[in-house]
Amino acid sequence: MARVSKENMLLLFTVAGVAIGVVMGLALRDPSNAWSKRHLSYLRFPGDLFVQMLKMLILPMIMSSIITSLASLDSATAGRLGVVSMSFYTLTTFSAVFLGIFLVSVIKPGKWTTTNVEDLVGEVKTTPCVATAIDTVIDLVKSCFPSNLMEATFRSEKMCLKFYNGSVEIPPEIAMTMSPEQRALFTETPERVVSDGMNILGLVVFSVALGIVIGVVGEDGKPLKAFFKSLEAISMKLISWVIMYSPIGITFLIAAQIVGMKDPGQELQRLMGYVITVILGLFIHAFIVLPLLLLLIARKNPLKFVAGMAQALLTALATSSSSATLPLSIKCCEENNDIDPRVTRFVLPLGATINMDGTALYEAVAALYISQCVGQDLSLGQVILVSLTATLASIGAAGIPQAGIVTMIMVLIAIGLPTNLFILIFPVDFMLDRLRTTVNVHGDSIATAVVAKFCEKYLQKGLLSGLYTLRRIIIDPP
Repeated sequence: MARVSKENMLLLFTVAGVAIGVVMGLALRDPSNAWSKRHLSYLRFPGDLFVQMLKMLILPMIMSSIITSLASLDSATAGRLGVVSMSFYTLTTFSAVFLGIFLVSVIKPGKWTTTNVEDLVGEVKTTPCVATAIDTVIDLVKSCFPSNLMEATFRSEKMCLKFYNGSVEIPPEIAMTMSPEQRALFTETPERVVSDGMNILGLVVFSVALGIVIGVVGEDGKPLKAFFKSLEAISMKLISWVIMYSPIGITFLIAAQIVGMKDPGQELQRLMGYVITVILGLFIHAFIVLPLLLLLIARKNPLKFVAGMAQALLTALATSSSSATLPLSIKCCEENNDIDPRVTRFVLPLGATINMDGTALYEAVAALYISQCVGQDLSLGQVILVSLTATLASIGAAGIPQAGIVTMIMVLIAIGLPTNLFILIFPVDFMLDRLRTTVNVHGDSIATAVVAKFCEKYLQKGLLSGLYTLRRIIIDPP
């Protein structure tokens, strides 16, 4: 009873933090005298500290939780977990994309008002990296197998296209606006670019393989299994301490975001149709599609389940980072919704990496909205291409704030639009980013319940087998 009261109190403080952050941001905001970036960083400091502490624990938590979970299962059950998880992720991601395409095709938000594209695009800075859909798929596969595991903990690689006129490099956004005949005059060279940021997909694949092998080798793997189990317990305890600080961090993150807004009223008026379409799509997917799957497949009460995830969803809304929310998602699924830890600690880290329902829907809506703004009607083939590319882009999107705007460039390239047109939606991206991240986390949590239901008898069989083995060792030691 004491634990429940403590959780409810933390949730109450988190909701209060959101409300206080909004009030504080509105009170401190002065449209006539904008805050400098330095002063905004001071206001955001307590929130940045909260996000950094969560991100600090992501690496030990992901590796230890996946390895421990899979090491406790037989190989058949582990394989079933992976197949069911990937199948559910594919189903929900494609449903989100198709929902977004349907809504934007019916509502046509890009034709609500006349957009002066030239004035807006003229202010865009050079795009640092351009990649095609094929390059992104190859990058995803290569990311699964990092050449240096230590380097994968703080660096990632991607393929970028560079354009040269002899030895002079052509800015990517200029080359991508040219016709195929004009681009053929330049040399197009793919180059590997190393950037800061954890290669989570590679670490997940390695952890999955290591966990399965530890379970297969049996006695020889027990010391390593015990080490990761201890690391997992310690990581979760550290996370619980960090979570106690979340109401304060959330308060200052929201306040700083509101204070830093330039002219939200004017931009929202221009983008009203786009904002309504995205929010409507996210609402339908989050409150109709996903709860129906939870009710019909997992046989769980959607209202009760979402209430149990409230702390994680509020944190996702405030931080706009599914990766930073991951520790809290695991805690809420296990403690509030009674999901098997062997499922949550495999499905949630995998989902935070590749399952981005909200981002996939956003990519599809944004691409078609931009094409409507510039007066380009897409063919059926191009719409199908948008759906496939948006799905791949959502898989490649990092679980960090506003990562979707980066992958948006890939979708624009796929349908032949200038990459710098993303500025048309950039002014409201900070707001929609929070909503789609919350939907991403919501979809990941529901995936755990669905996978647990599908694999229920196999998980019970694995647990009974483990108990039988333990009993045999105690009663009849070798």
